Amino acid sequence: MFTGLRLNEMRKVFLSIPVATCLLDKNLRFVIANEKFAATIGAPLNTLKGREMKEFAPPEWIDLAQKNYLLLDRGETIPDHEVSLGGRTWLASLNMLPWGPRGSTKLLSVALVDITEQKNLEAELASSNEKLAMAYEKIQAQAETDPLTGLLNRYGLRKALELETRRCRRGVQSLSLAMIDVDWFKPYNDRYGHIIGDAALQAVGAAIKSSIRRPGDWAARYGGEEFVIVLPNTPLAGAKHVLAAMTNAVRDLAIEHGASPLGRLSVSVGIACTDTVQRDREPNAVYELLLREADKALYEAKEKGRNRIEVIGSDPPDNATARGSRPASS
Repeated sequence: MFTGLRLNEMRKVFLSIPVATCLLDKNLRFVIANEKFAATIGAPLNTLKGREMKEFAPPEWIDLAQKNYLLLDRGETIPDHEVSLGGRTWLASLNMLPWGPRGSTKLLSVALVDITEQKNLEAELASSNEKLAMAYEKIQAQAETDPLTGLLNRYGLRKALELETRRCRRGVQSLSLAMIDVDWFKPYNDRYGHIIGDAALQAVGAAIKSSIRRPGDWAARYGGEEFVIVLPNTPLAGAKHVLAAMTNAVRDLAIEHGASPLGRLSVSVGIACTDTVQRDREPNAVYELLLREADKALYEAKEKGRNRIEVIGSDPPDNATARGSRPASS
């Protein structure tokens, strides 16, 4: 658009442009610049003409300008890009400008727009979004976590079991679930008080958590003195091994329980297992089946004197098969 203009006319146009602007020849020497551009690079305007850009700009600017000059000279277009100078961020727009008779000379037009405040706002917004996401995750974690033991609560358990059921369903894998009950806990609370009772539940919760090692295994406080362990891709034998280790961990706590025939705190366990979670089974149906069967096994453990593990193995809904019961490892 400047073809045919005299240099002094072109100077007037450039001086009126409200953004930092300059023209460079193919050697990146200043042909003309306005006051805003001179202020941006920190040089008096009357000293720029004929001088090379590398005297005022950082090396990365020079490399970028040289590469872009070649691209524009070949008729290619380049997007606007961000550059930094003087602790501020600028949006640089580069174009090729024909100049001289019939446009025989090509000059590189450079326009800089200060976008520092915009970038700061973007950074603040990104930081706020990150903090908001972290706060949301924290709220979600609190909503799914039992405050006393730090294990999942019943809501978190349902979500975890649904997730793991879907995973096992995709791979047609086994899934085990165990319900755990602290033996004679009401007499324990009556004898030692609720504060000591809460401390005991915390210790049992920690012992339960220590017995599961894989990332996909979950432990939850189901309510009161009842706990649940979910073991994806774990057959019956594997579940029994994990729960035997858990009962030993509780036994090793050696928590005194004067109201128990054993004289110490113990747990009863009921295990349910499905050999394969079929792909057409709804997670909620599998969840309800395993809870029901594990609760049935737990009841049997209590009936047989507590401080033991009882097992019920089953297939998915509509095809349940009992596998019998076995006592806990001594």
